[in-house]
Amino acid sequence: MQETMPQEIEVRYILPAIRRELARIFIQEHKLSQKEAAKMLGLTEAAVSQYQHSKRAKEVVFSDSVVDEIRVSAKKILAEKNSRQRLIAEMYRISGLTKVKHILCDIHRAQSKELESCNVCFDEGLIEIKTD
Repeated sequence: MQETMPQEIEVRYILPAIRRELARIFIQEHKLSQKEAAKMLGLTEAAVSQYQHSKRAKEVVFSDSVVDEIRVSAKKILAEKNSRQRLIAEMYRISGLTKVKHILCDIHRAQSKELESCNVCFDEGLIEIKTD
């Protein structure tokens, strides 16, 4: 059996959950239409609809502090509506938050019992992680 890498978990679970929260914030808090939110995120309207109806990215629930950080990112993305670079920068920033890294590690450990004591993502000698 092939071992799942943390990056695969990030792509399958974390990034979609960040997109889900951004779409929700754009629509509910900033009153964008589903079509506008999809355009801002570079997604289809169908994908945004699936996020809204919990048919996609429902496995990850962020803490209030992470959602607050996503709100900060939503404002920055809205301020630079036509900047694909801003969207990428904010997705990268959120995925690098220590609390988000802990979620990734929890999912990874749950999928592989051999990783119960794994600390690779937080080993300061291997990788530098920004703390929030």
